[in-house]
Amino acid sequence: MAPIYRGHLQQVGQIGSLVRIPQGLVDLVGAVSLLGISELSGVQEPTQSIQSGDRWLQVQLLGEVDRSTGRFRRGVASYPGLDDPVHFTTTEDLLAVFPDPDEQHVQLGILSASEGISVCLNLDALVLRHSAVVGATGSGKTSAVASTLQELVRGGWKAANIVVIDPHGEYARALETSASVRRVLESEDRALDVPFWALPAEDILRAFIGTAGATAARRFSELVTEARREFVEKSDWLDLDPAQVTSDIPVPFDLHKVWYRLAYENSATYLKTGDESSVRITDAGDADSLKPPQFEPYGAGSTPPNQGPYFNTYGSVPNQLRLGLLDPRLRFLHRAAAPAEGPDPLVRATQEWLGCTKAISVLDFSGVPAQASDVAIGAILTLLFELALRSSPEGPGIGRPHPVLLVLEEAHRYLGQEAAASAREATSKIAREGRKYGVGLMLVSQRPSELPDTALSQCGTLIALRLTNSSDQGRIRSALPDSIEGLSAVLPSLRTGEALVSGEAITLPARVLVNRPNPMPQSEDPSTEVWRREKELPDVTVALLEWRGVYQEEKEAK
Repeated sequence: MAPIYRGHLQQVGQIGSLVRIPQGLVDLVGAVSLLGISELSGVQEPTQSIQSGDRWLQVQLLGEVDRSTGRFRRGVASYPGLDDPVHFTTTEDLLAVFPDPDEQHVQLGILSASEGISVCLNLDALVLRHSAVVGATGSGKTSAVASTLQELVRGGWKAANIVVIDPHGEYARALETSASVRRVLESEDRALDVPFWALPAEDILRAFIGTAGATAARRFSELVTEARREFVEKSDWLDLDPAQVTSDIPVPFDLHKVWYRLAYENSATYLKTGDESSVRITDAGDADSLKPPQFEPYGAGSTPPNQGPYFNTYGSVPNQLRLGLLDPRLRFLHRAAAPAEGPDPLVRATQEWLGCTKAISVLDFSGVPAQASDVAIGAILTLLFELALRSSPEGPGIGRPHPVLLVLEEAHRYLGQEAAASAREATSKIAREGRKYGVGLMLVSQRPSELPDTALSQCGTLIALRLTNSSDQGRIRSALPDSIEGLSAVLPSLRTGEALVSGEAITLPARVLVNRPNPMPQSEDPSTEVWRREKELPDVTVALLEWRGVYQEEKEAK
């Protein structure tokens, strides 16, 4: 069932290949969803006769081509009858179905069944109707995303707003010449900064220490509120009523002073409890250098000095917060200064997240503890969406006047049950409401079964590469339209870099060989070729220094 026509093998007998059924002035176009041989199809009734060697195809009708105009339209007005002939599709037939790259379409790859046909995606539908790129590890999903972004740059979309959230540092190599790449562990001019004060108080604690007790978290929020109000009173670029400022409004404040207050209250001893003049402090410490205050030990029984009213109420939270502020991996949260004199530092930070003058921005969070990166990513997503929500359609701003595409690598990290609340809420909100305000999502994941049904159902375009896990296959099968559900049978047998593409951005569901990016992303597996060399003692000195932060601190000092 694979005839040769004009010197080319016609793959009519493959799942997902397209066929043509003439019906008067139109040609029906359908996708092969199942095939078999009659004599192998099971036990038949005695009254039925089967001709030996009969072969059959099951076809899902998808649309029709008007012969007079050569135009393709989705849906069918009439159905074929018994014994109507079925033809394989030629390159000329498919040219009417799949558009070439143009000002509205970006090329994804070529048709698996006819390699002379380009498969392009409608950019408006891809960006504003959300999309998902899923595939098992090694199937080529990162390459598919990188290739599509490279095609966007080559296609002339120079003013695009594309933000790639990259938790593993895979995209920099593929996009560095055409994108703004900002890394957490990088020199100042290319450093990624996410101001901690842009986060709600609860998320600031989560970023620096993880979880905290209710009492410590409540007191921390009170101190943050006071510090934010103090900044508003002395700032010349904020026009806010200090009384209306809460612990969650993105206003700068001095986190060192908040830490110092917590540490002070948690350790203070007094000759007379409640009388600040009787505090028994032996070393005042220093907030700026994160040197904690020291106090005389409290006496046994009722012997002074006595414990303060908050003595040890906050447990280890002050010390954990101090260690977090000293951790070089978390320096991206408090690296940039926020002076009381203008301009607004959050404006500059947002422009850097959006790539400044580049069409693509890669935010590289590799080397950052997961709890901190997830909270920071949640802050970025929240701020970008809130800015788009409040931007006028006539501009300036982002969203309606200038759409934004957010590419989330490892999307299950931000939407799954174990995701940080801020990241999960921000991503879910964009999935539900982003298209109304010009913010699109591209969810990239090797575990679609861990993506919530609500988020996946919001994706108008689905690019599914090879999936070997049965639960992942089931999730994608349920996400496909009923008319092409049978095509999901090919998911475990797709080649590396081959995808089943369906949805609003593509004319017809199709099996596609995705273009290889050039250069490739840094997502290939390590090689065991080095095992063939002479054995040497492994030197892990630099790795240990980086882990402890010493190497990074010395490099920045130079």
